[in-house]
Amino acid sequence: MDPVDNNIKFALSIKDPNVVFYKYNYQVIKAKRAKVYIATVKFDQKHCANCGFCELSHNGHYVSRVTYLAANASEPVYLELHKERVICRNCKASFMATSDVVDKYCCISRATRQKVFMSLQDDRTQASIAIDAGISASTVCRYLDNYDDLFRRNLNYLPVHLAMDEFRGIGGRRHFICINGAGEHEIQQILPDRFKQSITDYFKQFPASVRARVKTVTVDLNSYYQDIAKAMFPQAKIVIDRFHIVAMMTRAFNQTRVQTMKKYNKRSYEYRTLKFAWRLYLKYAGNLDEEHVFYDRHLRKQLTQLERVEQGLTINEELKASYESMQSIMENLKNQDKDKLVEDLYTNQNISPYMKAVFQTFKKNLVVVLNASESDYTNGPVEGMNRMIKQIQRTAFGFRNYHHMISRIKLRQMRTKPMKKTELKVA
Repeated sequence: MDPVDNNIKFALSIKDPNVVFYKYNYQVIKAKRAKVYIATVKFDQKHCANCGFCELSHNGHYVSRVTYLAANASEPVYLELHKERVICRNCKASFMATSDVVDKYCCISRATRQKVFMSLQDDRTQASIAIDAGISASTVCRYLDNYDDLFRRNLNYLPVHLAMDEFRGIGGRRHFICINGAGEHEIQQILPDRFKQSITDYFKQFPASVRARVKTVTVDLNSYYQDIAKAMFPQAKIVIDRFHIVAMMTRAFNQTRVQTMKKYNKRSYEYRTLKFAWRLYLKYAGNLDEEHVFYDRHLRKQLTQLERVEQGLTINEELKASYESMQSIMENLKNQDKDKLVEDLYTNQNISPYMKAVFQTFKKNLVVVLNASESDYTNGPVEGMNRMIKQIQRTAFGFRNYHHMISRIKLRQMRTKPMKKTELKVA
């Protein structure tokens, strides 16, 4: 065995026996100093593929320069492959040697393409991937188009627990997304828009027996998705995300706090009490620290988090009633107490108009709100997925091509959930 060939193959992780390296040097290619490994690719077939004749004659070489993996992007690596050509003496058909290193009629190695595929799963720009791989950014985009067919849709499968939401994508347009609300939270589908007709048409492709297996559909308080869930999954329980319930109450209480604060002079004790440390008012009361004392420079005294909140609530009775109602709803959701939740929604008094409007919304959607109080499923996983998608778009400085964005999302999911197959397919 030639030691040069053996050492180069070991360094480049090439195992094809038909490729024989015999030389290497430095060359200037595309204004860069590059390493070039020169090899011969032998033709290993003994018979003609057309007529089966065993008389094949050597007919020169076809020289191709193949881009290969490089440890240093500033010093690219190329393979100069001299592919043997043969001609059949019987039918005069000509053939050329091939190798596992690179596809036929291609000048980019399979290893480089695999590296691009793995890099596209990371939170990186396509330009930086192209620089590391020694190829152009347009080539990376072309590979990205090919990966769009990696996933196939199975019309005989829907998650038992479905979670729906939307996210902002191409050109500020909102796209519909639904994922598996349990298990690995893999993406089920992403649609180009969030129109009711588009979502309905998608779910109508699934047989009624498949849609009947869906037990829960988790959505936010948008009645738009509730109507779709009722129509498409009549046997499923619609669950409102508890996060959105709490968010609506904290937003209403914060408006109450601000309006109360504005009634006082900016230098007054009441104003400073409500103005600063406002985050403590929005926390669940059970998580407020009752033991450790801290110095509040705005009130010029030492006190605990619980004492800090209690001092602010003594300023206004309406503010205090709104806070107690909010905390009671939070506790009922935490303890999954449906009866107490209904009681608190209908027996609250002296609360602010902002909080009354929120409670009125809860009463209007009482059934789905009660489902949220007893269900363990939330829209947290789909919100986390939306956060990942937002990061992908931020890293890429936005997308103009919808299919490129979907491909990056699917590839990113492969990295975060490598052992789980997805049923995602671009619509």
